[in-house]
Amino acid sequence: MVSAIVGALLVGVLGVPLLGSIGLFVGIALLLTFASLGFGLLISLIADSERQAVQLAMLVLLASVFFSGFVLPVTDFAPWMRVVAYGLPVTHGIALLQQHMLRGAVSDPWMLGVLLAIGVVLYAGSLLRLRRIISSAD
Repeated sequence: MVSAIVGALLVGVLGVPLLGSIGLFVGIALLLTFASLGFGLLISLIADSERQAVQLAMLVLLASVFFSGFVLPVTDFAPWMRVVAYGLPVTHGIALLQQHMLRGAVSDPWMLGVLLAIGVVLYAGSLLRLRRIISSAD
């Protein structure tokens, strides 16, 4: 719902063009949400306390803002930092939404697969961590 509201405000109020289809816009937003929620789930399973979970979430948020290509282009980063940047779902989400909305087509369709893969890996890691927690509680 939040993505729909923000998207409608971007197009309707701010006049940002949506040259691509609404369906693909929704698909990209859903993939981005899927992968980002995977990060949150993994953080909640790694953290020992609520305070630690909040701190880890803030670190991921800061990394997402500074290393996603939103502030500086990812191509300007050192090679090792590009690896970190491309490990963040928001890096792919920003690039895909920019391409789709402003150019009308996704020129890097591999990023859709990467977003899905990041989400699957994060959910699989969360499942493994949850199983470990449950088995140690027995």
